[in-house]
Amino acid sequence: MFEGKGYRRILAELYGMQRFGIRPALAPTVKFLRALGNPHKKLRCFHVAGTNGKGSTTAMTAASLAAAGYKTGAYYSPHVSDFRERFLINGAFVPRKEIYETLRWMGEAYDAALKGGDAPRYLTFFEWSTALAFCLFARAKVDVAVLETGMGGRFDATNVVRPEVSVITNISLEHTAILGTSVAEIAAEKAGIIKKGRPVVCCGTDAAANRVIAAAARTKKSAALFIGRDFTVSGRGLFTAADGTRLRLAPAMRGTFQLRNAALAAQALLAQERFAVTPEQIERGVAAARLPGRFEMARRGGKTVIYDVAHNPAAMKELAKNLRASGIKKCAFLLGILDDKDFSAMLKILKPLATAVYCIKPDAKRGLDAGRLAAAARTMGIDAVAGAPRTPPSILCVTGSFTTVEAGKKLFAR
Repeated sequence: MFEGKGYRRILAELYGMQRFGIRPALAPTVKFLRALGNPHKKLRCFHVAGTNGKGSTTAMTAASLAAAGYKTGAYYSPHVSDFRERFLINGAFVPRKEIYETLRWMGEAYDAALKGGDAPRYLTFFEWSTALAFCLFARAKVDVAVLETGMGGRFDATNVVRPEVSVITNISLEHTAILGTSVAEIAAEKAGIIKKGRPVVCCGTDAAANRVIAAAARTKKSAALFIGRDFTVSGRGLFTAADGTRLRLAPAMRGTFQLRNAALAAQALLAQERFAVTPEQIERGVAAARLPGRFEMARRGGKTVIYDVAHNPAAMKELAKNLRASGIKKCAFLLGILDDKDFSAMLKILKPLATAVYCIKPDAKRGLDAGRLAAAARTMGIDAVAGAPRTPPSILCVTGSFTTVEAGKKLFAR
């Protein structure tokens, strides 16, 4: 499949598989992994699902395990600027050569299985990247892997593992055409990552979601630990675990919601028994974890550019809080939103802060038309235009989707 092709050509072919969209089914991934020798079965892991905060919780969990001396893989989706952001080992990129050689080998295995009728006719981009993560981590012989789901949970390609503990972060409406039109229906999809007899740690801020997750945990005979009920974190980062362990959590990533994510990571580590992680190592891991595009602030030439991957109304509310908490009462926005998101609700949240909104369509297939977004903003009384500014205003916030942040970094991070 990839024979005689270079790294960039192979990546281009992988990105081309995005045309297959999202496949809510596990069977193709299972079949593909069987052809690869089931690398996922060689891994001990933590599994993280949710609407917002999955990446940050994954990062803090992984950094804490690394602080405890474990060789730790972390799988993220999507990436911001570089495909290799998806696959980190102890916080570092896997070498490009290793990714290239592994993809070549996977292509050969896929071709052989396809000829024998033992592989799916096609695979999606996410199915390929997830299988690649399993192969990279198995080849590197990591002690543990922390896996972020792509979408949902029950049929997500990552949901072939039996984790030490599952984590479900904040849940709100997203991908309603696939996951369901209510928070309860979406929670049921996220709860699909819960495995029999293994604990699940939950954000616990939505009562309907809590009931669904608790019921799923009872069915699986899994202990369910909810923030606010079984463990707590204060606005100053004082954390009390279900067993009474107390920590002071100080996430490097900014925002009050990051304290919730840190609490989920801490409780997940304390809820399992296979990996020995001390309270001090958890505190160090939480303080060390960083990801691009999480209220990431860059200052150049007296101007400030903030990159934030907020991509739905719940995340946009947190972004607005972060801006105000940082002393930013007004700023311009570079905004690009995917067409399956509630862009009207997102615009309403930004309106009190916006001096101007520059609308772009960074993702050619899934992005909302820039002109349509600008027109919707203008009907709300927001000064909006289609197109990016040639130079950033004194304060510019780049947000709306991962691909918007990627585009913004290409424009302004020089």
